[in-house]
Amino acid sequence: MITFFKKALTITLSLLVVLMTAAPIFAVEDMTDYSSHWAKVNIQTALDTGMATGYPDGSFKPDQAITRAEFVTMVNNKFKFIDTADYKFSDVTADAWYAAFIDAAIAEGYITGYTDETVKPDASITRQEAAVIFNILNELTAESDTPDFIDASSIAEWGKDAVIAVSEKNIMIGYPNGSFRPANQITRAEAILAITNSFNYSELAVGETETPVTEEPAVVIPVIVDPETPVVPVIPEVPAEEVAPVVAPVELGLAGDFVILSKTGISTIPNSSITGDIGVSPIDATAITGFSLTADATNVFSTSDQVTGKVYAATFSAPTPSNLTTAISNMETAYTDAAGRAADYTELHAGDISGKTLTPGVYKWGTGVVMNTDVTLEGDADAVWIFQIGEGITVANGVKIILKGGAQAKNIIWQSAQTVSIGTGSHFEGIVLTQTNITLGTGASINGRLLAQTAVTLDQSIVVGP
Repeated sequence: MITFFKKALTITLSLLVVLMTAAPIFAVEDMTDYSSHWAKVNIQTALDTGMATGYPDGSFKPDQAITRAEFVTMVNNKFKFIDTADYKFSDVTADAWYAAFIDAAIAEGYITGYTDETVKPDASITRQEAAVIFNILNELTAESDTPDFIDASSIAEWGKDAVIAVSEKNIMIGYPNGSFRPANQITRAEAILAITNSFNYSELAVGETETPVTEEPAVVIPVIVDPETPVVPVIPEVPAEEVAPVVAPVELGLAGDFVILSKTGISTIPNSSITGDIGVSPIDATAITGFSLTADATNVFSTSDQVTGKVYAATFSAPTPSNLTTAISNMETAYTDAAGRAADYTELHAGDISGKTLTPGVYKWGTGVVMNTDVTLEGDADAVWIFQIGEGITVANGVKIILKGGAQAKNIIWQSAQTVSIGTGSHFEGIVLTQTNITLGTGASINGRLLAQTAVTLDQSIVVGP
């Protein structure tokens, strides 16, 4: 059984000197195995500040599973636990580098040995075991009864409340696909992130000014404890911000000249309000219904009181038919491009993104996507989102997509293989590329584009180009 409790402790300078001189410092330039790691900036900061060292062979191993001895060493170093206990384990010799750290962990009460009087210092520690430690360390109480993870059934009963509690406080978070992976070995990077978040949370709880990490996705600031020669790290109190995946925008070509483009028709129950050009092809102008069109003298385009822009159809005069043929081809190419991008996140929350905040990247689902409550997309003005959806999109009545941090609708692509249904009074953001049809319920609105390979149906809707 793992137990842990919190104390206010001080550490003496002499102890710091003793522990820090126990380990050699390996040259930063020798560590190149993190150069393409997502946390490389934080790793470099840790090395530059003397917070961490690597292994004797010059490697850093950020994704290697952490051992129990390494884990308790990190916890003790961060929380400055220095009490000692007079308890011996058959697998911990007095001269082992981790002996003092395990002794302190036992004294603090957040771990105990096994019934065979071993502590298994070289064994790995699982994510749910780590959750139990952080749960008790921070004296948490779970607010809900069910873990919000797609693999909740895999969480051991003894760890369920702990996993719920630490995830609610963002001390430990799940993976982009909505899983927690409770039985997985926790890595060095994951461990140091959780330890830092736990410490920040505990400091806030006792009235300190330190800011806990509460935003998703959180960022790892790693500490490497050499299995043979541990060091005492100096950990920055507020982790740096993780760099989101860099996604190239989807090129729309001439399709980007239209706020609504359809192959089989555009219909409206008046009065809708559309800002931007609309067009249909290869279907003719009779498939544009409810708009009371007025042909221009050139017959290149028509106008409508509901459209602040121009209306085009394949049967209008040149160069409209040719332009529309190109626009439709560009729309189909853009759909294929969006659908073929390598995914950063797969099957997130099993397609139910209700109430979620999503950072930039490529998201992929083999099923449909539903939004029953507001969804937030947070990123800067250059951030790109591509949503690859194997079925359709269903937005419940009154639900909004909210943009934060400067995010722009023109950089958001919703590639959907089936019907996109935006509910009554809802508000949508982004460019919809669908292989079938798009329907907007009464009073629904979108800041973006509706590009459909079949029909677009409006009902007193508001459509504004991004």
